[in-house]
Amino acid sequence: MALSRDFLIAFNMIHGIGPWRIGSLVRTFGSLEKAWSASYKELLETPGIGPNVAQKIVSQRTKVDPVKEEEWAGSLGGQIVTLVDSGYPVALRKMRLAPPVLYIVGSLPSQPGIAVVGTRRASRQGLSQARLFAREFVRQGCAIVSGLAKGIDHEAHTAALSMGGKTVAVLGSNIGTVYPREHLGLARRIATDGALVSEFASTHRTVPGNFPRRNRMIAGLSQRILVVEAGIRSGAINTADWAAELGMDVWAIPGNITDPLRGGTNRLIQQGAGLALDPSDVLLGLIPETNGAHKETTDPIAELYFKGASPDEISARLSVPVTTVLTKITELELSQSARPQGPPLA
Repeated sequence: MALSRDFLIAFNMIHGIGPWRIGSLVRTFGSLEKAWSASYKELLETPGIGPNVAQKIVSQRTKVDPVKEEEWAGSLGGQIVTLVDSGYPVALRKMRLAPPVLYIVGSLPSQPGIAVVGTRRASRQGLSQARLFAREFVRQGCAIVSGLAKGIDHEAHTAALSMGGKTVAVLGSNIGTVYPREHLGLARRIATDGALVSEFASTHRTVPGNFPRRNRMIAGLSQRILVVEAGIRSGAINTADWAAELGMDVWAIPGNITDPLRGGTNRLIQQGAGLALDPSDVLLGLIPETNGAHKETTDPIAELYFKGASPDEISARLSVPVTTVLTKITELELSQSARPQGPPLA
């Protein structure tokens, strides 16, 4: 292993070694090459390297092979990009605790990225809003970034693909272990029309602690964050926190104050996040040709639907059969022309 990138890949494959500890090893030994050959006693003198981690380094470093790791990534259609490679994303390089190693399947889009995130247990209204906002973002030339989770993430990815747009899925697993498994087909589509990105090596298992690390990467790969629907303790709020630390704009869709799935978004707005009543709010200033204007709709069913009203609510307000409402909504979805036109109804 003559190249520093080989040592980055190798250390990243050892359990318990992340961005902070890699930095600590470099500061202590001057290079990862010297750290790689350090004794157990020398490793213990490194800040953040206690007995357990030092023992893992000593025992596992004889088992990992960066060359075979690159072959493994290649067998899955991916590539490994490290901090010392020119192809490493500039936005991530600027982050505190930037991932030292990335596994990328597909190609990261050149368009500005907007993260669309939210709860796994999304409501029908939340799914509709994620779909409609994501479609408009793609229509205006942006890529969608999300986390491949159930609920809002899934809806955002599929909406982008349905528009022929680009989307990036940041994984909380390694690229060979898509999670959740039922999204394997979606992951393959994303890899064709965007990218799957992970910082986890083939040696890493999918554990809960992976997902906060995934969330910071979602923020790092985006220019703006939209939280659609999320509870107070949702992972989407963690993504928004990372975005705020990076000085990025965070937007949230408001909702009923008694709805626990809107507690997180309402709180974000209370704390200073942008109020997203329409996709143009989020897009303003990001795309030069986007000036906040949007086409008005003359169809009352479409107008209420774009605002987030349910079919039953639309039927009651307009005094038309719910079957008529459902037919119109189906036509809108099939035509892929839907776009929200105001604040969602609580």
